[in-house]
Amino acid sequence: MGEMITKPDANPILLAVLNLFGFPIGYFLMGQQKKAIAGFVYVIAVSVITCGMAWWLPVLLWAYDAYLLGQKLAAGESIADNENAVDFLSKLPGFN
Repeated sequence: MGEMITKPDANPILLAVLNLFGFPIGYFLMGQQKKAIAGFVYVIAVSVITCGMAWWLPVLLWAYDAYLLGQKLAAGESIADNENAVDFLSKLPGFN
């Protein structure tokens, strides 16, 4: 397991909204830089493969993941730098 992140002042709603912009900024604010970069690459790949029609699918998933992780942080818990609240994300390269 990687480095542990603690941010009791995290705002789950803000983190989720920031992840909705296509570049997962919420992950950067949480300290999960690897996931943020991988997320940006996935958005570009999905956009190219679907001619820009399905870029929002992974973005919605990451917004939900950021919200759940933000709730843990706001509750005073620690998360790993590669932790996912949505189990499906653990199967994607860059998110594990």
